[in-house]
Amino acid sequence: MTASLLTLLLGALGYGVASAFIPILNAEAFVVAAAAGGVTFAVLGVAGAAVGQTVGKVTIFLLVRKGVHHRFLRERPPRPRKTLTGWRLRVRTWSERLLTHLDRPVVGGLVVLASAAGGVPPLAVVAVMAGLRRTPLASFVVAVVVGRLARFAVLAWPVAVIAS
Repeated sequence: MTASLLTLLLGALGYGVASAFIPILNAEAFVVAAAAGGVTFAVLGVAGAAVGQTVGKVTIFLLVRKGVHHRFLRERPPRPRKTLTGWRLRVRTWSERLLTHLDRPVVGGLVVLASAAGGVPPLAVVAVMAGLRRTPLASFVVAVVVGRLARFAVLAWPVAVIAS
Protein backbone atom coordinates (compact mmCIF):
# COMPACT_ATOMS: atom_id res chain seq x y z
CA MET A 1 0.00 0.00 0.00
CA THR A 2 1.47 3.34 -0.98
CA ALA A 3 1.94 6.14 1.48
CA SER A 4 -0.87 8.24 0.02
CA LEU A 5 -3.36 5.38 0.29
CA LEU A 6 -2.33 4.62 3.86
CA THR A 7 -2.62 8.32 4.70
CA LEU A 8 -6.11 8.41 3.20
CA LEU A 9 -7.19 5.32 5.14
CA LEU A 10 -5.86 6.63 8.46
CA GLY A 11 -7.24 10.10 7.74
CA ALA A 12 -10.67 8.66 6.96
CA LEU A 13 -10.55 6.60 10.15
CA GLY A 14 -9.61 9.64 12.24
CA TYR A 15 -12.15 11.87 10.54
CA GLY A 16 -14.83 9.22 11.08
CA VAL A 17 -14.09 9.05 14.80
CA ALA A 18 -14.03 12.84 15.11
CA SER A 19 -17.27 13.23 13.15
CA ALA A 20 -18.98 10.75 15.48
CA PHE A 21 -18.45 13.22 18.32
CA ILE A 22 -18.54 16.57 16.52
CA PRO A 23 -21.70 16.88 14.41
CA ILE A 24 -20.39 19.77 12.32
CA LEU A 25 -17.75 17.45 10.83
CA ASN A 26 -19.60 15.83 7.94
CA ALA A 27 -18.30 12.32 7.21
CA GLU A 28 -20.43 12.12 4.06
CA ALA A 29 -18.67 15.16 2.58
CA PHE A 30 -15.28 13.60 3.40
CA VAL A 31 -16.22 10.36 1.67
CA VAL A 32 -17.49 12.14 -1.45
CA ALA A 33 -14.31 14.23 -1.59
CA ALA A 34 -12.17 11.10 -1.28
CA ALA A 35 -14.19 9.42 -4.03
CA ALA A 36 -13.22 12.21 -6.41
CA GLY A 37 -9.79 10.54 -6.50
CA GLY A 38 -11.21 7.39 -8.10
CA VAL A 39 -12.48 3.98 -7.08
CA THR A 40 -9.50 3.02 -4.90
CA PHE A 41 -9.73 6.25 -2.96
CA ALA A 42 -13.50 5.80 -2.63
CA VAL A 43 -13.17 2.29 -1.21
CA LEU A 44 -10.55 3.35 1.33
CA GLY A 45 -12.48 6.50 2.26
CA VAL A 46 -15.73 4.58 2.71
CA ALA A 47 -14.10 1.82 4.76
CA GLY A 48 -12.09 4.18 6.95
CA ALA A 49 -14.96 6.58 7.63
CA ALA A 50 -17.41 3.74 8.33
CA VAL A 51 -15.07 2.06 10.81
CA GLY A 52 -14.19 5.41 12.40
CA GLN A 53 -17.83 6.37 12.80
CA THR A 54 -18.56 2.95 14.28
CA VAL A 55 -15.73 3.31 16.80
CA GLY A 56 -17.04 6.75 17.79
CA LYS A 57 -20.68 5.71 18.10
CA VAL A 58 -19.77 2.57 20.05
CA THR A 59 -17.72 4.74 22.41
CA ILE A 60 -20.76 6.96 22.98
CA PHE A 61 -22.93 3.86 23.45
CA LEU A 62 -20.55 2.40 26.04
CA LEU A 63 -20.03 5.68 27.91
CA VAL A 64 -23.77 6.10 28.26
CA ARG A 65 -24.24 2.47 29.25
CA LYS A 66 -21.51 2.68 31.91
CA GLY A 67 -23.10 5.69 33.55
CA VAL A 68 -21.26 8.73 32.30
CA HIS A 69 -24.66 10.30 31.67
CA HIS A 70 -25.15 10.69 35.42
CA ARG A 71 -22.11 12.90 35.77
CA PHE A 72 -22.40 15.06 32.65
CA LEU A 73 -26.11 15.21 31.91
CA ARG A 74 -28.04 16.96 34.59
CA GLU A 75 -31.78 16.96 34.89
CA ARG A 76 -33.23 19.88 33.00
CA PRO A 77 -36.75 21.18 33.04
CA PRO A 78 -38.64 20.13 29.93
CA ARG A 79 -38.72 22.72 27.18
CA PRO A 80 -41.97 23.45 25.46
CA ARG A 81 -42.14 21.61 22.15
CA LYS A 82 -42.62 23.54 18.98
CA THR A 83 -45.85 22.87 17.19
CA LEU A 84 -44.94 20.99 14.04
CA THR A 85 -47.00 20.37 10.97
CA GLY A 86 -46.64 18.47 7.74
CA TRP A 87 -43.56 16.42 7.02
CA ARG A 88 -41.71 17.59 10.15
CA LEU A 89 -44.47 16.21 12.35
CA ARG A 90 -44.38 12.89 10.47
CA VAL A 91 -40.57 12.63 10.86
CA ARG A 92 -40.78 13.35 14.60
CA THR A 93 -43.60 10.83 15.05
CA TRP A 94 -41.71 8.08 13.18
CA SER A 95 -38.48 8.83 15.05
CA GLU A 96 -40.21 8.57 18.42
CA ARG A 97 -41.89 5.31 17.40
CA LEU A 98 -38.61 3.81 16.21
CA LEU A 99 -36.75 4.78 19.39
CA THR A 100 -39.29 2.92 21.52
CA HIS A 101 -38.28 -0.34 19.79
CA LEU A 102 -34.60 -0.25 20.81
CA ASP A 103 -35.24 -2.68 23.70
CA ARG A 104 -36.12 -5.51 21.32
CA PRO A 105 -33.05 -7.43 20.06
CA VAL A 106 -34.02 -7.88 16.41
CA VAL A 107 -36.19 -4.82 15.93
CA GLY A 108 -33.71 -2.68 17.88
CA GLY A 109 -30.93 -3.74 15.52
CA LEU A 110 -33.10 -2.82 12.55
CA VAL A 111 -33.79 0.61 14.05
CA VAL A 112 -30.05 1.17 14.47
CA LEU A 113 -29.46 -0.05 10.91
CA ALA A 114 -32.10 2.32 9.54
CA SER A 115 -30.57 5.16 11.50
CA ALA A 116 -27.02 4.39 10.36
CA ALA A 117 -28.03 4.01 6.73
CA GLY A 118 -30.80 6.56 6.38
CA GLY A 119 -30.34 9.07 9.17
CA VAL A 120 -33.84 8.84 10.67
CA PRO A 121 -33.76 8.92 13.63
CA PRO A 122 -30.32 10.57 13.87
CA LEU A 123 -27.55 8.12 14.74
CA ALA A 124 -26.23 10.39 17.50
CA VAL A 125 -29.59 10.16 19.26
CA VAL A 126 -29.86 6.43 18.62
CA ALA A 127 -26.38 5.80 20.08
CA VAL A 128 -27.36 7.52 23.32
CA MET A 129 -30.81 5.93 23.51
CA ALA A 130 -29.45 2.46 22.71
CA GLY A 131 -26.87 2.87 25.46
CA LEU A 132 -29.61 3.77 27.92
CA ARG A 133 -31.77 0.86 26.86
CA ARG A 134 -31.13 -2.88 26.59
CA THR A 135 -29.87 -2.88 22.99
CA PRO A 136 -27.23 -5.63 22.68
CA LEU A 137 -23.75 -4.28 21.94
CA ALA A 138 -23.08 -6.84 19.19
CA SER A 139 -26.22 -5.97 17.23
CA PHE A 140 -25.47 -2.25 17.69
CA VAL A 141 -21.94 -2.62 16.30
CA VAL A 142 -22.99 -4.75 13.32
CA ALA A 143 -25.91 -2.48 12.46
CA VAL A 144 -23.80 0.69 12.63
CA VAL A 145 -20.93 -0.64 10.52
CA VAL A 146 -23.23 -2.16 7.88
CA GLY A 147 -25.46 0.92 7.77
CA ARG A 148 -22.55 3.33 7.52
CA LEU A 149 -20.82 1.26 4.85
CA ALA A 150 -24.04 1.26 2.81
CA ARG A 151 -24.67 4.98 3.30
CA PHE A 152 -21.14 6.02 2.41
CA ALA A 153 -20.91 3.63 -0.54
CA VAL A 154 -24.14 4.95 -2.05
CA LEU A 155 -22.81 8.49 -1.81
CA ALA A 156 -19.27 7.76 -3.00
CA TRP A 157 -19.86 5.31 -5.83
CA PRO A 158 -21.30 7.71 -8.44
CA VAL A 159 -18.51 10.23 -7.79
CA ALA A 160 -15.84 7.52 -8.04
CA VAL A 161 -17.26 6.18 -11.30
CA ILE A 162 -17.36 9.65 -12.85
CA ALA A 163 -13.82 10.39 -11.61
CA SER A 164 -12.36 7.17 -13.05
